[in-house]
Amino acid sequence: MIVNFDQVIDRNEYPALKLNKPLLAEHFGNDKALPFWVADMDFRAPDVVIDSLRKRVEHGIFGYEYKNDSYFNALNRWYKNRHQWSIDQDHIEFCPGVLNAVSILINQHSDTGDGVIIQPPVFFEFRMVIRSNNRKIIKNPLKLVNGKYQMDFEDLEEKAANPKTKIMIICNPHNPVGRVWTRAELAQAGEICRQHNVLVISDEIHGDIVYKPHHYTPFASISDELAQISATCLSPAKTFNIAGMIDAMTVIANVQHRERFHDFAHRYQINKTNVFASAAIEAAYSQGGEWLDELLTYLHANINFLQSYFHNNLPQIKLIEPEGTFLVWLDFKELGLDAKALEKFLTQKAQLALNSGYWFGREGAGYARMNIACPQSVLQEAVSRLTNAVHNYL
Repeated sequence: MIVNFDQVIDRNEYPALKLNKPLLAEHFGNDKALPFWVADMDFRAPDVVIDSLRKRVEHGIFGYEYKNDSYFNALNRWYKNRHQWSIDQDHIEFCPGVLNAVSILINQHSDTGDGVIIQPPVFFEFRMVIRSNNRKIIKNPLKLVNGKYQMDFEDLEEKAANPKTKIMIICNPHNPVGRVWTRAELAQAGEICRQHNVLVISDEIHGDIVYKPHHYTPFASISDELAQISATCLSPAKTFNIAGMIDAMTVIANVQHRERFHDFAHRYQINKTNVFASAAIEAAYSQGGEWLDELLTYLHANINFLQSYFHNNLPQIKLIEPEGTFLVWLDFKELGLDAKALEKFLTQKAQLALNSGYWFGREGAGYARMNIACPQSVLQEAVSRLTNAVHNYL
């Protein structure tokens, strides 16, 4: 199999969120900015997924369905073969998306005013979900040590020990800094939470996008004890570029926790089967491995291209090398601009729509997140714009 990831596909034919001009104007003040801000890919889904959807459409009947044994077998084989994790089918609960699951879990396992730990700079939607549930954000900021982010376990111990702290959200791989937490790091964080009766919600939506020699460790696979105090949120959305299918799952080993989640999902009817999502996911998990391997090679080449370009042409811009995800965390601090000035420079002078670092918490000031899941020619255009802006306006 040889996939042409260099192909530039015009996404204007359909209403792609990243190209929404009113949103570009609202968030970036420039509806013509080249977009790198939404975490989906500019690549076609695997042919096996497209063929499966085509076959499903040709059947012509789109009535109610359930997820059958072949679906679960494909899911279980994927996680066992690629991630050495055997998932008990009975532990899986379904919902439309990972953030739906996070919101439900926060609501069920904490009360108004209780604390939820996050590790900024981190995915900004976590803060929104915590606030919308009237919980308190508890920050356990990551530490940047020799160009690599690390967990601050001493601070985590202090925050988790507060009896009002009920939940910790772990992002693995981490969005936006790209860390793929090691088994030892996850075990240490998990043990702190276990000792203080803090539920761990592990968002692992980027788990398949990991670069060698790093290895994704599902949190619940570490031990039965940690599986019992956690809920793992999964979706193939990022892996196969099918986020618009709107389907996700949560693995909950604890019987009482799982029954509560199931009752909520059933009460609000959010665990139904989407016929197209099921067809796409089963095909992807059954036959998408080779495509993913080629994707990872291409994404890593994009990372190497950016690193080399910045080193040779814009040494004042640093790329924090990602261990996983198709998102890169760029350090612009040497440009000497404050957060708002940097945002204005990127959007108005460089004509680029990147996620400003402060979106991910004040710890992200001076940084920006860039999606590199696009043809390399698009990245070349982006760095050309950036170079011209640096030389002409700074």
